[in-house]
Amino acid sequence: MLKLYRYHSANCKKELLAQGLPSSAHIEYKNCNCAIWIKGRTDTGYTPRRSTGYRDWKMAEAYMLSLDAESKDTAVHGPTLANCVERYLDSRKAEMGRKSHNQYRLVLDWLKNFAHQRGCLHIEQLTIDLCEDFRVYGFPKKMARTSMATYDAKFLRFLKDAERRNWVKESLATKLKPIVAHYEEKQPFTDKEVDLIFEEAAKLGGGTTGYATNATTFSLLLKFMLETGLRVSDAVRYDPRRTEKGKKMWIYSFTPRKTRHNQKPKPAVAYLTEDLKTSIDNAKGFSTKLPFAYRTPAKEDETDALGQAVYERMKEIGKRAGVDDCRPHRLRDTFAVRCLLKGMRIEDVSKLLCHSSISVTERFYAPWVQSRKEQLESTFSDAMVG
Repeated sequence: MLKLYRYHSANCKKELLAQGLPSSAHIEYKNCNCAIWIKGRTDTGYTPRRSTGYRDWKMAEAYMLSLDAESKDTAVHGPTLANCVERYLDSRKAEMGRKSHNQYRLVLDWLKNFAHQRGCLHIEQLTIDLCEDFRVYGFPKKMARTSMATYDAKFLRFLKDAERRNWVKESLATKLKPIVAHYEEKQPFTDKEVDLIFEEAAKLGGGTTGYATNATTFSLLLKFMLETGLRVSDAVRYDPRRTEKGKKMWIYSFTPRKTRHNQKPKPAVAYLTEDLKTSIDNAKGFSTKLPFAYRTPAKEDETDALGQAVYERMKEIGKRAGVDDCRPHRLRDTFAVRCLLKGMRIEDVSKLLCHSSISVTERFYAPWVQSRKEQLESTFSDAMVG
């Protein structure tokens, strides 16, 4: 049975003692305005002590009755979809970043709303038809196919976990075909576009905060990404104290920001020319320790905010320079393609890009591998001559 009681404040306890009421009887006292808590058991299990959120006794009683009714319904029909979603999100929170966790919550909120509108309140009521309809009608209408595939993969993982935890009896995830998206080949900036971007970046100014306050150092940040291939999330956290002199270049050691939370972070390196290192050292940095961070990215969200700020500045620069799709990641693509066209092995480029495997690099940059083009040309020529 569930039971309500007042969680008396310190002042209330003093007044009750002053009235001669023993401490053993305090829990039964209701004639005050202290917060009302609840504890006890329902048909589905134990309810730990927690606040009802009410101070009015009648409202707290109504809340208690609703919990009891919900538990009886759950005992018959199994756990609710909403409850399973929350338990799943809580169980995965420790192993994923905030951004990924928010994406899971977003797609599962879409699922809850879609299912509830069709009278599906309990997870055992999910069917193949309802899941298929959700993927067709439950996602935003103008969502890109690639984004849809990303959210669909998270939806399928939830269904797999629901089967593992016996929330559903039917293997829904294995009966649904994953949404397949075609990822376009990476397109680098042309040399002319690079010149236009830096020309327009040099005109940046007029701001009182952020990257608009220092056009020279912001341009240097773009050059840094172009010459090292670092992601913007790693570039804005560049720390000169982690750079040491190599035999021919400067070596910057860092831990990539983009690392799966269930994997041990792997250290990585980037290489800076003498000219680039000298330019950064002599430039007026945005902060005393991190030259490309106008605020110290101590937390994950702050690093994301800095990367977003660079993205927004580059979009504006692209508009002014007449360069389509002007964004930080294309500087990284340009770095990769330039390395490959100069004959660098794709295995080495993969390491410089901090990819998890060479297959990731091949997926996006294989068409740009000069050695493969030359080998194919040689094979075709020998065959035709033969």
